[in-house]
Amino acid sequence: MTVIFRQARGHDFPAIARMLELYQYELSDHWDQELDPAGEYGYDLTRHMHAATSFAYIALARDHPAGFALVAPACVTRNEGCWMEQFFVLGRYRRAGVGRSFARHVFGCHPGPWEVGELAENLPAQRFWRAVIAEVTDDAFTEVNVTGGWWRGVVQQFSTTAA
Repeated sequence: MTVIFRQARGHDFPAIARMLELYQYELSDHWDQELDPAGEYGYDLTRHMHAATSFAYIALARDHPAGFALVAPACVTRNEGCWMEQFFVLGRYRRAGVGRSFARHVFGCHPGPWEVGELAENLPAQRFWRAVIAEVTDDAFTEVNVTGGWWRGVVQQFSTTAA
């Protein structure tokens, strides 16, 4: 299966918005959020469309959307670098290496300091990110448990180099 990873273009944002709904639904047991009157969670992608400091990436399998990644400036445990704001791969492409390859691609697009966080209850995500980050950094990462502030959970801190 051929999967392409690239920075999102204007015509990709409707698909990313729909996948965000699936992503938010999957996390609805852990993430305290409500549907709006239209029955949607909603997510403002405006700053990612401008790609000045926040970026969107899309994974395409056979030219069909297979996942997305949203990258923002570091903001939880660091003041510089990148924060993996959201990351999602459709179920049918999981456990086939798509997520791992996609994450590596995104990290390679933004060399330097990173922070990636998972909700404390989301143990599968923690296992995934620990494995990917260990592979990317040769086990050179730090993990922090954030218990106060606007975001709470487990955060991996590390740096990447240019691909």
